[in-house]
Parts: sequence; C-alpha cells; structure tokens
Amino acid sequence: MKTDLLHTYRLARLDLALIFRNRSALTNAVLMPLAVTAFLIWTAREGGQDGVNYIVTGQIAALVVFAPLVNLAGFYTSRREELVLKRLLGGPASATAILGGSALGAVVVYLIQVLAVVAAAVALDVGLPGNPLLVLVAVLGGAAVFALLSMVISGVSSSGELAQLATVPVMLICLALTPVIVPAGALPERIEQFAAYLPMTPIVDMVRAGYGDALQWQSPLVLAAWAAVAAVLARRFFRWDPRRG
Repeated sequence: MKTDLLHTYRLARLDLALIFRNRSALTNAVLMPLAVTAFLIWTAREGGQDGVNYIVTGQIAALVVFAPLVNLAGFYTSRREELVLKRLLGGPASATAILGGSALGAVVVYLIQVLAVVAAAVALDVGLPGNPLLVLVAVLGGAAVFALLSMVISGVSSSGELAQLATVPVMLICLALTPVIVPAGALPERIEQFAAYLPMTPIVDMVRAGYGDALQWQSPLVLAAWAAVAAVLARRFFRWDPRRG
C-alpha cells in the first residue's frame, strides 16, 4: 500500500512536470480552460452580482471536464498506443499506481484551476464558500467520476487525438444541459429531468450549496452512483494493449 502511494506520487509528479514544461499541454490543460472561465465571468458582470455568483460557482464545477476528462483520456490512449503503459506495467509500479498517478496529476491541475476561480470569486465579491468541505467533496468526487470516464473513452479510442474528440460530446452535453451556465428553468422540463441525472449536475449543485444555496438531497447519491457505474465501465473497457498493430 505504501509502495503504491509512493509510485502514484512519483508518476503524478512526472505528469505535472510534463504538462508545465510543454507549451501545448500547458495551454490546453491549464490556461485555455481558465481563459474561457474568465471570459464567461466577465460577460456575466452585465447581469449583476447574482449573474456573477451563478457563473463563478458553475465554473468551479465545469472545469472538471478539461484535465480529468479531455486531457487524461488523451494521455491514457497515447501512452497505451506507444506501449508506455505496458512498459510501466512491467516495472515495480502496480496497475493502480500507474493509472492513479496520471489521474492524480490531472486532479491536481483541476484543483489549481479551482483555487484560481475561488480567488477570483473573492475579488468579485462572491466570497468564500460557507461550507468549504462540501465544495471539496463535490470537486474531488467529480474529478474521480470524470477520470474514470476518461478511462472508458480511452478504451474505445485508437489514438490520443480520437480519444480527445470522443470526449467532446460528453463535455458538450454536461455543459449545455446542466445548470452550469444555463439558469435552472430555462430548458424544457423533460430535458431538465434528464439533466438532473447527468454527472455534472450533482457537482454544480453541491458546489453552490457550499456557497449557500439549498442542497438537493439526491445530488450526493447521484454523484456516488456515477462513481460506481464509471468504475465498473472503466474496469470493463480500459485496455493496456494497443488497439492498432
């Protein structure tokens, strides 16, 4: 157990070093999502403080689709096709440590982005969350779900580029149909009933509850259910052997 944690930490540190030393990875995984968030917050200022509050808290949840989903799916797939995962599996690190190291690196990137948005929230008079523990549970739980989903997408993709493209429908559905940007009640009732069970909805609901809104009782249950389903699917579909050649 202690050895696995050490290998996970070392692999996560290596992944983070690669991200922050590579301009393309740094831009796509870290800077671009923050730029989109900054733009949305800036445009929300026209709607007053309530609009800023809504967008800021929504973006804390929305950022989870970038590093833990889009970038991680590409990482897993590229490394599998280049036989990097197989070589690592032949070393001292366990399968859990190998996959967990990359996932931990992606989660750290997401946490850095969340801290940047929280700092912006203070500057924009949104304030700090009244229940930071609930926000942390939402953020970490959401990161775990989307990291597991990235493994599922990686398993059915033949290249890193295709894996990242395959995440786009998931990302668009989660961002367009859930109350991340679009206000509750703006979409048809049947769509909102469907969206209530998407993985993004409980994350954003728990984040906003941490900032003082009412918590929907089913949100923690939906998030836990997604974590269980995603874990089963990841175990079923993730591949260690290349899909090509």
